[in-house]
Amino acid sequence: MELDAIEGPRACTPDDLPQVIALVDEAMRRGSDQTLWTDYPLVYRGDNLENIRVLTVGRKVACVVPFIPRDIVVDGCHFRIGIISPTATAPAYRHRGFGLRCLHSCIQQMEQAQCQLSVLWTMVETFPFYQHGGYQAVRPQAKVYRCGAADAKRFADHGHAVVEYEQRADWTEAIRRLHERESYGVRRTAAEYPVLLQLPKMRTLLAMSDGAPAAYLVVSRAVNKPGLIEAGGAEAGVETLVHRALAELGPDHSVSAHANLTETMLERVLARHLAPDLEPGVGGMMIRINDVRGFLGRIAGILEHKNGTVERAFSATFHDPDETVSFRFSRDGLALGAGKQTQDFAMSLREWTSVIFGSHPARPVGRPAGLADLFPVYFPIWVLDRS
Repeated sequence: MELDAIEGPRACTPDDLPQVIALVDEAMRRGSDQTLWTDYPLVYRGDNLENIRVLTVGRKVACVVPFIPRDIVVDGCHFRIGIISPTATAPAYRHRGFGLRCLHSCIQQMEQAQCQLSVLWTMVETFPFYQHGGYQAVRPQAKVYRCGAADAKRFADHGHAVVEYEQRADWTEAIRRLHERESYGVRRTAAEYPVLLQLPKMRTLLAMSDGAPAAYLVVSRAVNKPGLIEAGGAEAGVETLVHRALAELGPDHSVSAHANLTETMLERVLARHLAPDLEPGVGGMMIRINDVRGFLGRIAGILEHKNGTVERAFSATFHDPDETVSFRFSRDGLALGAGKQTQDFAMSLREWTSVIFGSHPARPVGRPAGLADLFPVYFPIWVLDRS
């Protein structure tokens, strides 16, 4: 019987990989000359196979849900997330719960990898599927600036020599240092930079000063990461690169320039000359809090900076995403409700996710009185890291 032939969810093996890539490419890259094999090389590398969860029927891959663990820094606070990558189920096996089984297997694997959060990006239509796994849509964590060739004149060319990145150790190390000046985002290993800076249909432009990179800008035509997607370094160098990138566009072409809600050099340059749009409302970021105690403990510095402290969090593991969870917050010298210095707040974990990170327009959740000045916590991830 077919049910007897079902295996998994389990870790992907090297022998499974060709089937996995064929399945996700059919779902995500049909009609494109791109493949997820090279679009997401960090996900499909050998040391991440344990985090690619597959379910097979008759030894054929019927469903795959992959993730990749990433270390994050947010304003000096460090934690770990699991980023869910593109998922797929073969048409013949849809609506049987295979996808949710693989998703839950990823969540269990994230616990072993000590990922306090899980993050993904998807369309509004697929929000309900991920909600069954405890994910909640949150407010956009980035801004998008629409710009075209005519906007090039808004940005000054400061006369830097502009070259295209090559895999040179000194250039790679310079970009790493420039990127890590930003106080928010994924902390990449040195070996990951050359891979990410040369993804298909992307160019990394360098503004040179005294023979060394003073700034960089990643310009992408990839279907999954289009536009001006990352920059760093000296302000004049970034502005020069934006000017050059826009000047290269045809008269009828436009691009999206992506900037975080938190301050970055690219955001500073763009905001000085253009008005932003919020990320389009056709989808968005979803977050699952895997480890409540662990995550709130890791961001305690941010909350304390806002004059509040998480005093206690009950139940670190949740099997029901709609289970009610209580948090207690205390303030130094600030009363919360009826003269108290501590107060409990209770709601479902998914609702708490919206409180902590902000509500998505399609899934609004109000913040309780007394917490408006503590949340939301901004949690931006550069587009280049959205694996």
